[in-house]
Amino acid sequence: MCRENSLTQINAAIENLSNAKQGRSLVEAQSQALSFIQASFDREEINQVEKQSLEKKVRRIYRSQIIEEST
Repeated sequence: MCRENSLTQINAAIENLSNAKQGRSLVEAQSQALSFIQASFDREEINQVEKQSLEKKVRRIYRSQIIEEST
């Protein structure tokens, strides 16, 4: 149950990151997503592989949003 809640929270934060369009909201959304991922890992609700995969997803979305913002 806790794992499911954590993954739901992480996925919601990633969705917020996907919808963020401006500098400050983009940074806040990225920080929130990464914080949720780290907290879930610290509570041992996700393993190292899942953590790295989720962080990579966050980095990709963030980069994509930055590029979109600058064009």
